[in-house]
Amino acid sequence: MIEGVHPVGQALLGTLFTWGLTAAGSALVFLFSSGQRKILDGSLGFAAGVMTAASYWSLLEPAIQVASSSGYYGADGQLAFVPVGFGFVLGALFVYAADQILPMLGVSDPVVALSLETGSKFEKETPESDFKFSEESMDLTADNASGAKGLIQCFVAL
Repeated sequence: MIEGVHPVGQALLGTLFTWGLTAAGSALVFLFSSGQRKILDGSLGFAAGVMTAASYWSLLEPAIQVASSSGYYGADGQLAFVPVGFGFVLGALFVYAADQILPMLGVSDPVVALSLETGSKFEKETPESDFKFSEESMDLTADNASGAKGLIQCFVAL
């Protein structure tokens, strides 16, 4: 904590600091050519180590502390790793099951976002049987009930 600085100011400084480090790290892309495979491999290895450490220190270690202080897992918390380990294995099984089930559901690429259409919905042509968009269909006054129907058809068609 920084003495004499309001907690909101400290949060802002912390946010700006982490944003600055993230921006500096991502700016390294401009310094290296795409052909330097060893640098990419080293960067991915470093990132994997950071994420492993973050998952332990931010998730697993506090969970072990909470489980050991609960008193349910031994007098001194000797078995506090059991519920945490069980949750960790359960999460790994969920990820494995998702990897196995998604191809059966028609998702063949793990990067689903790349397979989505990028065109706007408004650029698509609508068949003749769909509504015709006009100013009349947007009139929602009480004496023009078809205007509300046209608006609903507009949202349904999207």
